Formats: sequence, C-alpha cells, structure tokens
Amino acid sequence: MTLIASQSGIRGIYGESLTTDLVIKLTKAFVKLWKVKSIIVGRDTRPSGDPLKHAVLTALMDLSCRIYDVGVQPTPVILWACRKLSVDGAIIISASHNPPEWNALKFAFRGMLLDADEVSKLMDASREGVAIGRYRSTHVHKYDPLKEYIDAALKHLNVEIIRRRGLKVVVDLGGGAGFKSTPLLLRMLGCKVVTINSAPGVFSRDIEPTPSSLEMLSEAVKAYNADVGFAHDADADRLVCVSESGKVLYEDYGLAMASLHVLERRRGPLVISVASSMMFKWIAEQFGVELFWSPIGEVNVVKEIIKRNAPIGGEGSSGGIIPAFFNLARDGVFGAALIVEMLASRDCRVSDIVNSLPRYYQARSSIYCNIERARAVTKKLINELREMPLDLTDGIKVWFDDGWVLIRPSRTEPKMRILCESTSQVRVKELLEEYVAKVQDAISKSGVS
Repeated sequence: MTLIASQSGIRGIYGESLTTDLVIKLTKAFVKLWKVKSIIVGRDTRPSGDPLKHAVLTALMDLSCRIYDVGVQPTPVILWACRKLSVDGAIIISASHNPPEWNALKFAFRGMLLDADEVSKLMDASREGVAIGRYRSTHVHKYDPLKEYIDAALKHLNVEIIRRRGLKVVVDLGGGAGFKSTPLLLRMLGCKVVTINSAPGVFSRDIEPTPSSLEMLSEAVKAYNADVGFAHDADADRLVCVSESGKVLYEDYGLAMASLHVLERRRGPLVISVASSMMFKWIAEQFGVELFWSPIGEVNVVKEIIKRNAPIGGEGSSGGIIPAFFNLARDGVFGAALIVEMLASRDCRVSDIVNSLPRYYQARSSIYCNIERARAVTKKLINELREMPLDLTDGIKVWFDDGWVLIRPSRTEPKMRILCESTSQVRVKELLEEYVAKVQDAISKSGVS
C-alpha cells in the first residue's frame, strides 16, 4: 500500500494507504505542532473527499479550533481565503492531478503549504501520537469564499477592456473543483463561456490535463470558433491552454503568456522551478529582469518569490501560474483571467503570442519505481553522470548546448520522471530515448526491491 508524503501533501489510495484513522492522527498532530487556533477545511470533487473531510472535522471538533468548512473549492481559492481570514491553518483534501482513486491531505500554515521537511515532521508526530489534552467541542462555521475571491480578482484586472473584446472561451473543468469559479470569473469579465466536463465528481477524461486527455476540448474550441480553451485538473491549481486553432499547448506556455503579460506592467524578478522551459530565460531577458530557479514544488517556488519580491512565478512543467501580486499559490482560475486580459489588451490571438516566443520541444516519460529504489537509482545516476554539467537543485538536471534532461523521483506517485527539452524535435526524442534507457538500467541494477 503506497503512501507518499511530500510538499505536495500526504497521498494514498483511499481505504488502503489513506485511511480515516490516519487522517484523524495527522489532523491532531498538525493542530498540536503548529499551535493552530483557527483553520479552513476544503476539498475537491473526488468521491472520497466527503468521508475524508468528515474525518478531519471529527478530529478538529475535539480541539479548541475555530473551524471554517468551505466545502468543495479550488485549492487556490482556499489558500487565498486563508490570507483573507488570517487563519492559522488549512487542510485541503485533494490529490490534484492523480487518478480518482487517490486522495491527499495538503496542510498549510498561514497561507503557505508545508514544505517537505515539515510534512516529514508531521508524519513522524502522527506515528508517535500527540498528547492533545481535553477541549470542548467546537462549532463548525460554513463559509463560501468564492464571491469575495471573484470580487478581489476583478480589482486586479482591466475589466473594461476585457468586456469590450467579448472573447469566446471553452473551459474543460475535468469534473473538478473549478466548476463554479472559472466560468463565473470569465463571465464576470464579459466572456462568452462554454463549459465541458463540468459535472463535479464525474471524471470523463484523465484528471491530469495533457494533450492526450484534451481532445474533446480541442474539438470544442474549433466547433465553437472560440478564441481560447482552458483546462484544469481536479483542484484547479493547474491551467493548460488551447489555441484558437484547437492546438493543445504544452504546460509552460500558460505560465509564459502570464509572465509576459504581468512583467509588462509589473517589472520584477521571475521565479520558476527547474523543470520549466528555457523560454523563461528569454522572457526575463526581454524585460531586463533576473531569473531565479527553484526546486520543484509550489511551496519552494513561493518561498523564492517572497525572498526575491517577484510579481509572478510558477511551475511551467505542471501548468502552475503563481500570480504573487494577487495570490501566493498556483492559481489556474486567476491564471485563465490573466491570459484573457492579455488577449484583450493586445487584441491578438493565442497563436500570435505563441509564435512570438522562441521554439523549444519537450518530451517526457515516467517509469514505475518505488520510493526506496528511487533513492538508490538517483545516487547511481549522479555517479554515472558526474562528468556532465549537472544541476542538482532538484533531482538530476543534465545541461547540453541545445537543451537539458531532468530526472527525478515523483513526489505524488511511485515513479521516476524524465523530462527533456531541446531546440530540435529530433534531438529531444533522442535525449528521451537515451535517458529512459539509462534510468531503466539504473533501476534494474539498483539492488533494491
């Protein structure tokens, strides 16, 4: 039974590795260790979200916390609400892009997700048990932050110019928690919105928005003669864009477009994770701003954004846009609004923006590998590649004159991930084949079962 603990939360398959007993222990440990007096609880649309939320609330009701139950909400809306209400903590029940049978608990303190070390500390405390003491039962406050979130978002956007353009937008909600928020915000901006896969909890496509899972969105954009298409995962922290021709853009393009648009108005450093495209180096150069690379993971990027006082950053490889001037979180909802604003203010098409950017090609693969074996494989590969130009910020990044390869253990699934980028489509295919073979060989020789 696989349970994965990382800065992306504590993930497992509901009823197997992720049990209500574990959830209760984790909740109580979190409240005790971080001295939480007020907390928000929310979830995505997975069927297991309801019993898991009940377990969280059961644990919290025995503690002296002020509890806000926000129900089904996108993760970025919940994290925004944490800062709005100035609560101590949040527990978000969502496995983001994982398959429906998976779920997770994401813990946040003062609006920021816990990092890997903090999650490890929490796991240790939950195993040992934490003395809580006796508190009287606490009332649960129902709270819907969506209207306030939308109102706040509109204040950061040029509503008039967007409404004047009257863009037609197709949104593939993937059965996830963005089913209300993204269509509502776009309609408030005067967009003509068509939604698909909008029934909450009905996962008609793979939850992770990828080119292979977004064929319906691509066809809908063409059928409705739309200006742009957007897709989310289950908790709407990710955003993938589709051009007016129905072409699904790889994930970096959403962050690239948002970065171009924000940096035109708000000059400052750009912060991205090491898995993001080389095009961000070009974008930073266009505006004469510094580019900073962070380890993968939302909390790592957010910490670097705060340190550098950057107006925007994100994780291009996962479609994660962090509009720091509005929300210190990966926000696919506000990200969609930023791109709509860009199209309206420039009076251009998505393809015009894409064609203005330098062209890079990406390819990726993943290989099953459990956590114990992944450590041995990583160590072996570092030794084998030691003569190459390496960046060990997060995983193993091998640099070439015309691109790079990143090899790292997934923090959300028992897999080794291989991501390649190059200026040539032929070259990126060659790199992927070569390094998949290297990883497979290292796994077979790792000596760990």
